Amino acid sequence: MNATLIVNKTDFRDTTLKDAPIGDLADGNIRVDIGPFALTANNITYMVTGDMIGYWKFFDPAAYGIESENAGRMPVWGYGKVVESKCESVPVGSKIYGFFPIANQIDMKPVKFTPVGFQDGADHRVDLHSIYNSYTMVDKDPSFNAAFEELQPILRPLFTTSFLIDDMFADADFYGAEQIVILSASSKTALGTAYCLNERDGPTVVGLTSKGNIDFVEKTGFYNQVVSYDDITSLDTSKKTALIDMAGNGDIMGKVYDHIGNNIVYNCMVGKSHWQGGTPPKITAGAPPTMFFAPDRAKQRFADWGPEGFAKNLGARWVPFCVSAKSWMRVESHTGEAALMRTYKELLDGKADPSLGQLFTL
Repeated sequence: MNATLIVNKTDFRDTTLKDAPIGDLADGNIRVDIGPFALTANNITYMVTGDMIGYWKFFDPAAYGIESENAGRMPVWGYGKVVESKCESVPVGSKIYGFFPIANQIDMKPVKFTPVGFQDGADHRVDLHSIYNSYTMVDKDPSFNAAFEELQPILRPLFTTSFLIDDMFADADFYGAEQIVILSASSKTALGTAYCLNERDGPTVVGLTSKGNIDFVEKTGFYNQVVSYDDITSLDTSKKTALIDMAGNGDIMGKVYDHIGNNIVYNCMVGKSHWQGGTPPKITAGAPPTMFFAPDRAKQRFADWGPEGFAKNLGARWVPFCVSAKSWMRVESHTGEAALMRTYKELLDGKADPSLGQLFTL
C-alpha cells in the first residue's frame, strides 16, 4: 500500500494518513519513491490558494483512486528516486527533483523531455502550469550543487519566487518607492527577497515581523531596519512605500494602511503565512494589493532571457544566498508521520522556528 497525507480542504487541521492501492505500472510510466521533501509556510499558502490558483489539482486524490469527501493533497518540493521504470529515458535509480504529494510513492508519465528533465504527462495534469509539472534529473542539472543538496528542497522554490519579485521591482524602478516594507520578514521567501533587494542600490528595506523573531531577522543582515507588528506606527510615513506581503494577515495590513495611507505606492501580495489573520482591510487611501504569481513572471523572463539565461541569472543569486544560509539556518531531517504532523501544525499556527529548515520522508 502507498501511504499518502489527505487534508480536508475545508479544515486544514483535519488530516488523515490514508493507504492507497499500488497497481501494476503502466507502459511509459515510472514509479518514484518520494523524499526527502521540505515543509515550509509556503505549503500553507498552496492550500489557502488551492482553489483560486489550482494547487489542489496537481495531485487530486480522485485522479489517483483515492475517494474522500473534501479531500486534498498538499504539494511539496523535494526529491524522488525511480524504483521501477517502463520508460527507457528515465532508468531505475534516477534521482529527480520537483513537485510531489506527501506520500510514499507516485507513478508518473514522463513526457516533453529536455536535456535536464521532463514533465509529468498524467491526464489530469496536462493543462496545469508547466513549472509545477516539470522535473529535473539531478545528475543532468547544471545548477545542482551537492554542497547545497539539503537546502534545495527547502529554499530553492522559495528563492526563485524571491528572485522574481526582486526582478519585477527593479524592472519597474521599485514603483517609485523610497522604502520597501516586507511583511512576515522571517519567512524564507521574505528573507530571499530582502537578500536580493539589499544587493541593489535601491530603496531602504524594512522587515515587519513578530517581536519574538526580531533578533533572528536582524542577525541575517538582510534588512536595513526591523520593526515588530506591535510597533507599526514607528514606520516612516514620509517616504513613498511599497509593500511585499508574505503574511496575508488582514488585521496587520489594515494597520499598515491606516498608518502610511496615500504614501503606499504599490502592494505586492505574495503569501499567506498568517492565513487566519482577519479579513482584508477596506482600503480608502494608498495603492490596492496586486497578486504576484511567480510562474507568470518566470514565463516572461524565460521568453526574455531564454532558459540558459534564466538559469544563469538565477544561479548568480542562488549560490551566494545558499552560502549565507549556512550562517542563519540549520537543517534537520525526519522520518515518519509524527514529526511531519508536528511541524505541519506549527506552520498552521504560525509557530515554526524561522532558523530551522526541515526535511521529511514518510
